[in-house]
Amino acid sequence: MARLLVSVRSADEARKAVAGGASIIDVKEPSNGSLGRASFESWRDVAHVIPAGLPLSVALGELPEWLGDARPAVPGDALKDACYCKVGLAGAGPNWVEAWNALAASLVAPRIRWIAVVYTDWTAAGAPSPTSILKAGFPYEGVLFDTWDKSKPAEWTPELLDIAEEFLEGQRSLAVAGGLTNENLDAIAAIRPDIVAVRGAACEGGDRLRDLDQARVEALAEVVRKLPDRRRR
Repeated sequence: MARLLVSVRSADEARKAVAGGASIIDVKEPSNGSLGRASFESWRDVAHVIPAGLPLSVALGELPEWLGDARPAVPGDALKDACYCKVGLAGAGPNWVEAWNALAASLVAPRIRWIAVVYTDWTAAGAPSPTSILKAGFPYEGVLFDTWDKSKPAEWTPELLDIAEEFLEGQRSLAVAGGLTNENLDAIAAIRPDIVAVRGAACEGGDRLRDLDQARVEALAEVVRKLPDRRRR
């Protein structure tokens, strides 16, 4: 059965997401971009209020934010409660594989599993193409298909669906995000992802910058529960 990941920006939102039926809690600051990094204090605050055993995911922002003098100083215990970690590749440049590997090697934690991010609008983001990420060979345990431009939902072209299938054939977990709408729900159901990731769809008025709405989380959890099981592909 697919699991529902809900992105939150605070401990209060995390409580609402858990009560609404989220299976994974992700910490991000939506005002900082598609994968906007929240403060390290927010990571800790959220970790303290979610139930033991519920996976915690953290968003790191975009890879260029971690290069050179821009790199934030990370407290030694920042990732101790995290299960998943992901960084966007917008504007990552030609040496993104080496930079990604260096970042992963520098952020070590007992349970951390790295998730590769594929932007469905990679051309606009100046990010590597889905095919180049698939063939890069750098170590990651799952992949997230997301949108860089949050003003538009993901467009699931036949080419993207084929690439998603290739990631699945590689036995990697597959998460899809980029706006859960009635228009793209059929495409998401056809993919049979392991995880459906939401932010805006779970917020008041469908606005990712507003507060999380528990009733919306509950409705989304019900939708995700009805998606086809990947094991029945």
